[in-house]
Amino acid sequence: MNPEVEQSLIRILLVEDDEDDFVLTRDALRTISRGRMVLEWVDNGEQALAELMTGRHDVCLLDYRLGANTGLELLARMRRQGWLGPVILLTGMEDETLDEQALKAGAADFLDKSQLSPTLLARAIRYALQHARTLEDLRRSQASFRELIERLPDGIGVTQGEKLVYANPALVTLIGLSSADELLGGSRAELEGIFIHAESRPLLPRDDQAGMPEKRPPMEIRMVRRDGTPIFVELAPTPSVFDGQPCIVWLVRDLTERRQMEARLVRADRMASLGTLAAGIAHEINNPLAFTVANLSHLETDVLPRLTLPAGEQDEMRKLVADSQLGATRVRDIVRQLKMFSRAEEHVRPEPVEVNRVLESAISMASNEIKHRARLVRDYTGQLMAEAHEGRLGQVLLNLLVNAAQAIPEGNVEGNEIRILTRTHAEGLAIEVRDTGSGISAENLARLFEPFFTTKPVGVGTGLGLPICQDIVTSFGGRMEVESEVGKGSTFRVILRAANTARPSEAPQEAAVSAAPRRGRILVVDDEPMIGMAIRRTLQREHEVITLTSAREAQARLISGERFDIILCDLMMPEMSGMELHQAVANHSPGLAGKMVFLTGGAFTANAHAFLNHVPNRRVEKPFSTQELRGLVQSLLASAS
Repeated sequence: MNPEVEQSLIRILLVEDDEDDFVLTRDALRTISRGRMVLEWVDNGEQALAELMTGRHDVCLLDYRLGANTGLELLARMRRQGWLGPVILLTGMEDETLDEQALKAGAADFLDKSQLSPTLLARAIRYALQHARTLEDLRRSQASFRELIERLPDGIGVTQGEKLVYANPALVTLIGLSSADELLGGSRAELEGIFIHAESRPLLPRDDQAGMPEKRPPMEIRMVRRDGTPIFVELAPTPSVFDGQPCIVWLVRDLTERRQMEARLVRADRMASLGTLAAGIAHEINNPLAFTVANLSHLETDVLPRLTLPAGEQDEMRKLVADSQLGATRVRDIVRQLKMFSRAEEHVRPEPVEVNRVLESAISMASNEIKHRARLVRDYTGQLMAEAHEGRLGQVLLNLLVNAAQAIPEGNVEGNEIRILTRTHAEGLAIEVRDTGSGISAENLARLFEPFFTTKPVGVGTGLGLPICQDIVTSFGGRMEVESEVGKGSTFRVILRAANTARPSEAPQEAAVSAAPRRGRILVVDDEPMIGMAIRRTLQREHEVITLTSAREAQARLISGERFDIILCDLMMPEMSGMELHQAVANHSPGLAGKMVFLTGGAFTANAHAFLNHVPNRRVEKPFSTQELRGLVQSLLASAS
C-alpha cells in the first residue's frame, strides 16, 4: 500500500440521487476512514461537475443510474471538461458487460452496491488513487517525451491506420507549411500524392502495422515542399504505440546539408584529379616544347643568318621556321591555360585579375565546342579588373561557355550566337554569357544550382558544374544570376567586386644589354637531355655551358668546390629534385645556392609551391625563347659584376 495514500487526507465526492444509498456509503466509509476520508454528497450531474472542477476532490464515487442519464454519460462529460481523477462506478446489480463498459469509459473500478463492504470500498478507493497517480506519472512522462519530439530538428510524423495523427514542428517546416493542422487527419495516399515525388512513391512501404513487425532500414527518397521545391530526405518507418494505439512513427531527416557536403567532397576530389591531370599534361608537354622553342629560336637567330642559300630558298626557310615558331607559340599558350586551370586551389585569396585576359583563355579552350554551333561575339567594356583568382575564374567562365555551346544544336552557326559582355555594375562588375539556345524551363531553373541535378544525358553531365561555379564565385564575395526562356536562350551573369588596384604586370623579358657580356660559367641540370642541349646551343657562343641530367652528380660537383656563375636547374626531377639539390648546396655553400635559377614546367606539388614562395631565387617558365634566356643570363652576370 502506498504510504502517501494511507496517510494523507482523502476527499471523496459521492454522486448519488438516492439518499438511502448515500447513507449506506457514508456509514461504510466511517467504519474504515479513521478521520482520513472526507465524504461530500451531491445528487445531480450538473452540481457534480461544478464541484469536481474546483479541484478539491481526490476520488469520485458515481452511481451508474443517475436520474434519466447513466453515470457513464456523466463520466464522459467529466473527461471532456478536464477532470482526470479516479472514478468508481456504483451499481445495484452485478453485470460483466457493464463492468467492461465502465473500464473502457475510463472508470477505475465498478462495484456492486449489494456486495459493498467497508473493506471492499476502502480497497477500491486506495487502488483507484494509486492507479490515478500511476496514470499521472505516465501522462507527465508522455508530455515530456512529446516536448522532446517537438524540439527535435528531424521531422516526426505518426500514422494510425491510413491517417496522419501527429506531425512535429520540424516536419511542418520541412515541407513548407505554417501549421500541423494542414496535415493532421489527411490520408497517407493523399499526403503522398502531394508531398512525395512521383519517382519515390513506389519505394514507400505499403504494409500496415500488422505487416510491419520490425523497424525498417532508412531509405533515401525525394519529397516535394508545398511550393514545389524538391528536397532529398532520409525516411525511417518504425512500428510503435502512440496515445495507447498502435501506429507507425516516420522519422524524416533533411539530407540537404549532407548532399551539399557530398557535393563539396566530390567537387574537391574531381577538381584535385583534373588539376593534377592538367598539371601533369602541361609538364609533359613543356619539356619537349621547351627544347623545340629554343631550337627554333636558335635556328632563326644563329643558324639561318650563316647559311648561304639562294634568295628564294632563304625566304622559304625563314617562313618555315616562322610558321613552326607560331605553331609552337600556340601550343605554349594552350599549355599555359592548362597550367592556369591546374592552379585552381581550394583555398585561395582573391587578387586583382584582368577579366578580358581570363575570358580569352576560356574562349580559346572552349573554341572547339563553340565553332560548330554559334558565332562568338565579344562585347567588352574596357580593361576591367576583378577581385578573384585567375585559375578559378577561368574555370567558371569555361564552364559557362561550354554550357552555352551545348545548349545550341550543331549545324546552324550563322543562325545562333554566343555573346560575352563585360560591364560595370553597382556591385563592381558583371560578366555575362548569353546564348540563343534551347533555354531552361521554370521548373528546372529553380533547381539549376542544386548538386547532382542535370538536364544533360547520362554520361554527359554530372550535375556539379554550376554548383561548383556558384561556390567559386561566392568564395570571391560575388554572386551568380541566371535568366532563361524556353526556345529563346539563356543569360548567365557573374557579378564580382571590382579590384581597387591593377594586377601587377608580369615581369618584362630581359632586354639585351648592348655592351659585350661577361663570359660566364653556367651549369644546366635537367633530367631531359634535349633541354640541356638546347640551352647549350643557345648560350655556348658567349659562355661556358656544362649540362648534367643527374641532380646527384651536380650535388657532388658543387660540394667538391667547383664554381659556377649561374646554375639553371629543373625544379621537378625523379631521382633528386631541384628543391633537394638547393637544400644540399645551401647547407654547404649558401652563396652558391643563391645562384640557382629554377626551370619550371608545371606539375607543382604543394611542397613545390611552398618552396618557390619561400626562396628568393629566380625562375624561368618552360618553354622559353632564345632572347628570354640570353637576356636573363646577361642580366644575372651584370648584377654579379
